[in-house]
Amino acid sequence: MNEPLTPARDLGPIRRLVVKLGSSTLASVDLDALVDEVQRLRQGGVEVAIVTSGAVASGLVRLNIAERPSDLAKVQAIAAVGQVDLMARYRNAFGRHGAHCAQILITHEGLAERRHFINVRHTLNELFELGVVPVVNENDTVATEELRFGDNDRLAAAIATVLDADLVILLSDIDALYTADPRVDPSARPIHEVASIDDGVRAVAGTAGSSVGTGGMISKVQSAEIAVEAGIPLVIARGDDPALIGRIVAGERVGTLFAANEHRKDRRRHWIAFLSRLKGTVVVDAGAVKALRDRGSSLLPIGVVAVHGAFAAGDGVLVEGPDGEPIARGLVGYDHQTLAQIQGKKSDDIAHLLDRTGVDPVVHRNDMVLVTGEGQP
Repeated sequence: MNEPLTPARDLGPIRRLVVKLGSSTLASVDLDALVDEVQRLRQGGVEVAIVTSGAVASGLVRLNIAERPSDLAKVQAIAAVGQVDLMARYRNAFGRHGAHCAQILITHEGLAERRHFINVRHTLNELFELGVVPVVNENDTVATEELRFGDNDRLAAAIATVLDADLVILLSDIDALYTADPRVDPSARPIHEVASIDDGVRAVAGTAGSSVGTGGMISKVQSAEIAVEAGIPLVIARGDDPALIGRIVAGERVGTLFAANEHRKDRRRHWIAFLSRLKGTVVVDAGAVKALRDRGSSLLPIGVVAVHGAFAAGDGVLVEGPDGEPIARGLVGYDHQTLAQIQGKKSDDIAHLLDRTGVDPVVHRNDMVLVTGEGQP
């Protein structure tokens, strides 16, 4: 049964908007018409950043290659060719309005280091000050697997947190989250509002819906988690009608809305939870697990039983319980070699070993975010 119709959504004032265009959308949409809609919003006082896919797809067309190759280096070369054509399309589309756009190429590494994250924020804010539309894409020309976001859905949510945006719109060939995969189940019905993301929502997320792009409904739900935990609502909608952007901003009940979490994480904790890159794992005993979960304590060396990976002080680590269950993400206070020396030891012994008057926590509670089921922050 379809959900009953409700009044227009109250999204609050939208001053900053992130719009993501998937490869399938770019392959079918009239980009001039879409930019016309973006310009209409900008004239109404909305600052808009675009997260775009399409570099690889554009390169395949330019080089007359029928299928995306599996070789990473070849894909990166194709993306380098396609990125030129892709940005030319945006430049020409905005140029019709006498407006300017800027190319921002980024990898996960560019946001996984806190200093780089802040630098990206400053650059994007300066572009808005100049009246320029940022056009952001994952840097497919250099990104290796360990440096990738994986798809531009997650990148769009991440950019929204960088900008403190008021709304994210993901446009693709998927028009909504459904109760089941509508391609195989004719009884599937759209879910128009998601108040909170739980295991039930993840279970109906489905798989990739396009042969052109890399993201499917699973990645969109994961992107929504990034956005809503920062207090930013996210809407999934189909991308073949550019007018949908303005209708969504106006509060029309289009696509699926993932409501913002009212108990949003502060900026630093959100970054730790979703954007910091994990460089290793710290395994702790049952007593430490209880202290972290029940008392909100910092992690002390005496509770550590094993150290895995190579990391420096300040890097992100995963804290695991003795049974391998994820307990927390956090910024570690020691490099892996030092931590391996002091694990399981008392503070007095550590102070003597390291010739210090005091002992730092392994992960301070202010630099830690507990995770819940499915390893979710």
